[in-house]
Amino acid sequence: MMPKRYLLWLLLFCCLTLLPAIALNLVLLRNEGDIQAISFAASDWQQQSHGVTFTPTMGNNSLFKTLRLNDRLPEIDTVVFGSSTGMPISTTMLPQGWKLYNLTLSGSPLSASIAQAEYLVKHAPQIKHYIIALDWSLGFVYQSGAIGSADLRPPQRNQTASERDKRTLIDTLKEAMSYPRMEKLWKILRDVAKSPQPRKTFREYFRQLGSDEYLCPDGKSKGMDFGIYNRGTCNGFRYDGSATYSDYNRIDNANHLIIGALAYGSKYAHALQHTQGAIDRGHFTRLATLNQAIAANGGKLILYMPPLMPGLEEALLKHPQFSTYLLRTKRELNSWAKENDAVVLDFGQSSKFGCTSGEFLDEHHADPACYNKIFRIFWQNGGIQNLTQPNAATRAGS
Repeated sequence: MMPKRYLLWLLLFCCLTLLPAIALNLVLLRNEGDIQAISFAASDWQQQSHGVTFTPTMGNNSLFKTLRLNDRLPEIDTVVFGSSTGMPISTTMLPQGWKLYNLTLSGSPLSASIAQAEYLVKHAPQIKHYIIALDWSLGFVYQSGAIGSADLRPPQRNQTASERDKRTLIDTLKEAMSYPRMEKLWKILRDVAKSPQPRKTFREYFRQLGSDEYLCPDGKSKGMDFGIYNRGTCNGFRYDGSATYSDYNRIDNANHLIIGALAYGSKYAHALQHTQGAIDRGHFTRLATLNQAIAANGGKLILYMPPLMPGLEEALLKHPQFSTYLLRTKRELNSWAKENDAVVLDFGQSSKFGCTSGEFLDEHHADPACYNKIFRIFWQNGGIQNLTQPNAATRAGS
């Protein structure tokens, strides 16, 4: 009799604790799962407020960025393309008068950047400065394959597509019961309990698609967060498309990461070994054509290798095998730039610009503080003149 009664009490206890937690997580997931609704809501708010917004779209920020690009298109003349490694690049880092939108997208390869730039050359002749990342560390300059076309037309609200993006009930339940979700829920409930206005905080998390509007820590910018992460920190995208990276951890053990990067199984080793450092000729033939089209329109194509954590590239250049591959990459980029009257800027050795490991989220994601140093030094050292000189080869960090 006792074991049965014990099991009944245990079942009751689980129902009283676990089921409400699952229900609350389902509410949170419902608010986060509709990427289209989040993207349109965040874009609408930013267009009106010019503030900073966080959009937790599971790395799928293409819809939001395309919406923002089209809203900003009549007033800009500069676009940054590439992956998240270039997200910190903001208007304040560029010459006065350049009007920027940062179109970088999570995980976006070089092929996508080329297609996006080609679209703008054809449809937005007012864009004069095209800044494209050459991420060798992510393997993008080595990737081959056909380059498709990009469609950057203004997206339309589509309820059918919005419903299709939602996960199945089983998948949603599994995530609602997962440890990371339960851990996050506990943090949210603690935030609600500690809040000066518990009802307001509860409403923002569980009854709204996003937070209420608030003032950022800088005391000037407005902020609004969609989803449940990084609330109240203005960790998101600015009006010019750049990312603040204000609430992410920075590197605290650079030596450990460098040792890992030198291992033959690391992502950097894999990138270099893929073609033994040879850049993909197909992609760079397409880039040469793009460079000509931009020049014919009175514009300038600026290619750059993003900064890496201090010591990482230096260590790779001392490695008996990886150094050969990386030097080949730099040599081929330099030759391509000379042959095509192009600009390729090498920011890889970030320590040359005064960057520290504490200004990196990981080995290849520099934060705004590092980028500020890089561009300040570059422009002070005649960057404008360098960009206008013929036969501009790889420079700045080589």
